[in-house]
Amino acid sequence: MLADDNIQYGLEGNVFNIQRFSLNDGPGIRTIVFLKGCPLRCLWCCNPESQKLQPVVLYQVDNCIHCGSCLQVCPVPGALSPDNPHFIDYDKCNGCGECAAVCPADALTQKGKPMTVQQVIREVKKDASYYRRTNGGMTLSGGEPLLQYEFAAELLKAAKSQGWHTAIETTGYTTNEEALDKVLPHVDLALLDAKAPNDAIHKKFTNVSNQVIRKNAVRIAQEAGETIVRVPTIPGVNADDRTIAEIIEYAKSLQSVCEIHLLPYHTLGQNKYELLGIPYRMPETQTPSRETMNHFKDMVEAAGLKCKIGG
Repeated sequence: MLADDNIQYGLEGNVFNIQRFSLNDGPGIRTIVFLKGCPLRCLWCCNPESQKLQPVVLYQVDNCIHCGSCLQVCPVPGALSPDNPHFIDYDKCNGCGECAAVCPADALTQKGKPMTVQQVIREVKKDASYYRRTNGGMTLSGGEPLLQYEFAAELLKAAKSQGWHTAIETTGYTTNEEALDKVLPHVDLALLDAKAPNDAIHKKFTNVSNQVIRKNAVRIAQEAGETIVRVPTIPGVNADDRTIAEIIEYAKSLQSVCEIHLLPYHTLGQNKYELLGIPYRMPETQTPSRETMNHFKDMVEAAGLKCKIGG
């Protein structure tokens, strides 16, 4: 690891996954570091375990052998109870993971743990040879990385000190200008979400207004090395010609944006809602057809922008 007195290698943040050998979310072979915490509550979120900043425990009822080991070690009264339909009371559970550590059947799994910048970079560094050969590197995802902006900034600085390409997947939502001040100087590529140009629709499906996002998007597109607009393409939200056309105009209004990625809606994260004991609120929504996605792609390209289906 390269020495740099300006990098706080001991700074700690909350990470819920590190995914190696990814071919998405930036150029080349990449390692994706998923950070906990998100201010949005998108109804289609495929990582609901990322939404809380603190760790959470998933409960797989089919694996449970009802041995009671978890009940003996849980430090929070009432957090675990056989009388609870889901067994875990998330209003009481602090995500400490003591129950998961003693579960002999993998019925309980902790998602999220504190890690230092040094610990994360050591893990990411395992694939450094691939980054050099493919112009790959590290991508921060989430959750929303701007929520843990100090940790995110130090991770990006450390990656840059190693000579790696850096990227960040972001909703663009933060009300803290300092987050952008600290993070953007170290970003080679920003993968910026665009969900719904209509503010009322955006708020209905994500629980936040898009006005802050629009304001921050201007700055992100100006200050990140490169910005690609990514559209989670959701029937009933934005998967129609009029909305896609509005998103295209929005993307073209942002400085240096010349590419859009269309990400078809999927239900790959639906089982996580069951494990968290919360209802999935879009069970009837269907994945857009290949013909529909290709039609939207044609619209983007006809407007003079590059387009890719998927990330």
